Amino acid sequence: MPPQPHQPYWLGLHLVPNFGVVRISQLLAHFDSAEALWREPDASLLRLNFPQALLRQFCEARRSIDIQGAMEAVERAGASLVTLEDEAYPALLRELPDRPPLLYLRGRLQAEDDKCLAIVGTRKASQYGWNIANQLASQLASGGITIVSGLAQGIDTAAHQGALAAAGRTIALVGTGIDRIYPRENTDLADEIIESGAIISEMPLGAMPLAKNFPQRNRLISGMSLGVLVAEAPSRSGALNTVSHALDQGREVFAVPHNVFSLSGRGCNQLIQEGAKLVAGVDDILDELNISHIQAQTKIETERLQPANSAETAILAQLSADPIHVDVIVRQTRMPTATVSSTLTMLELKGLALSAGPMQYCRAPDSRGN
Repeated sequence: MPPQPHQPYWLGLHLVPNFGVVRISQLLAHFDSAEALWREPDASLLRLNFPQALLRQFCEARRSIDIQGAMEAVERAGASLVTLEDEAYPALLRELPDRPPLLYLRGRLQAEDDKCLAIVGTRKASQYGWNIANQLASQLASGGITIVSGLAQGIDTAAHQGALAAAGRTIALVGTGIDRIYPRENTDLADEIIESGAIISEMPLGAMPLAKNFPQRNRLISGMSLGVLVAEAPSRSGALNTVSHALDQGREVFAVPHNVFSLSGRGCNQLIQEGAKLVAGVDDILDELNISHIQAQTKIETERLQPANSAETAILAQLSADPIHVDVIVRQTRMPTATVSSTLTMLELKGLALSAGPMQYCRAPDSRGN
């Protein structure tokens, strides 16, 4: 989409040093548009009931900012802008008192992105946590839910990849400039997201991955979403900062239960103790969000992917969230190794079982069995 006439003025306001969301919003309250504020003579601005030192700083800064040149830099980065004046601005994000007046965007936003769920968690994901995030993201995305996460390694990556594998939509909120992919290992993933979803930042071009940027970014992850699902997180985790923002914003909070001895999942268990909705399958999320048409579609899909014979039923009964070796399944079911291996392959293709390492399998998150 070509830039709109009002966007350079929003970009100019965004680039004024030391003027964050609050100060810009306070100034804009006195004007009909960003253009009107940008063009207001210095003398008129200095008569506003606003700290004079800040007003003088604003006047000096805007004289040094080349807004057309800044717009050209955005275009060279392969990005576009979405401002509060634009209909494409995310509806849920618009409700926040600290909403950013301007977003940098690579990819595209669509009307269906008003139904987003954030999936977040530790960068050091276990196989169990990775599988949970990936599977739930895939199921939700296939039913029309846009998956939001932060492009980090671990749980974020699993969530984005799950949505992409289901040919669904996913959005990454990043804590760097839109022209910098962090971590670099996710460059290819970022390209895939841009093709079928969007990467969004409120940071200026060139912004580095500073630690202070990510808590600020986290409020956008929760702010864009109907709820936040923590798939795996230790007691101290950036994911819990996202939960804090979600609670302040009135969003739903979900958590996946973990083994009580699992340090990497202790944060999830604590959230459940504190009142987060326990998630054992995708229906737990859909019920809470009251998304019935997707729930019906998921039910049909689940019914279609049931064990087809006694071998599948018997082997599926041996699987749990904890990985189990093929040799153990052979001993417990007394089936030939070839039968167990081929049946596990079929269960994996159906999405009922997951490979958890060499010769090890676990139950897929949604396959509860009958």
